[in-house]
Amino acid sequence: MARQRVHLTPAEAAANGWLCQKDLKAHHRLMIGHQTQPAGTVWQGQGAYNVYKPADCVPYRWQPGPAQVRRQLVAAHAQELIGGNCLVLDTETTGVGRNDEVCEITIIDASGAVLLDTLVRPTQPIPAEARAIHRITDAMVANAPSWPELAEQYAAITADRTVVMYNAAFDKRLLSQTHALHGLTAPALTTSCAMLLYSEWDGQYDRARDSWMWRKLIEAADECGVWEEGAHRAHADARMTLGVLRYLEQRTSGRRPRKKP
Repeated sequence: MARQRVHLTPAEAAANGWLCQKDLKAHHRLMIGHQTQPAGTVWQGQGAYNVYKPADCVPYRWQPGPAQVRRQLVAAHAQELIGGNCLVLDTETTGVGRNDEVCEITIIDASGAVLLDTLVRPTQPIPAEARAIHRITDAMVANAPSWPELAEQYAAITADRTVVMYNAAFDKRLLSQTHALHGLTAPALTTSCAMLLYSEWDGQYDRARDSWMWRKLIEAADECGVWEEGAHRAHADARMTLGVLRYLEQRTSGRRPRKKP
């Protein structure tokens, strides 16, 4: 008994006037609707594609793809943060280890107004590796306030506010460590991470981490057109973080701006 053929040939589909989705759009400005069922399938050598009756289809209307929808959601989150009068915080530290601490802190509001901007006298000398990055020396912090002198002001400023940081996990850890070094309890913080927001917007996937690829602040700021002199100091980095957040807030369409030639 001969095997019954399942798929149509392209000529058979054309004879019936049945079209694939690409040709529906190109020739008739149509698209499949929620109730549209395939009229058949056409074999193309290694697989088959569906074809549809134009009469069963609906007028074409543009719909954003998954990447654009993802970026729209990032923009909406940034809008919520700015609209909710978030704070932006950045720190410089004596290092990245479990015994390191804050040696500079800046907090600005969503308008860019400075609420706190000061060097901090740490309990230990600043290692050369850290100095090479942020350029803060022991002499510069010698007469700066210690963290216990700032802790109450810091807690009052951040109370009941959402605090945005670029790499929030790092800043939160170092702030907690700095409190602990002085026998203080770090106040609870409501935080949002601008680095994770921008990484999701940027859309480069890191398969090894199974997450969006992290981007350095200076890279993100440069791509957003908000790079400032003085990078790796708390004030400049806080302003660049706010700039990245404002950039994302404005991208409500989810489209990437065209790069200038």
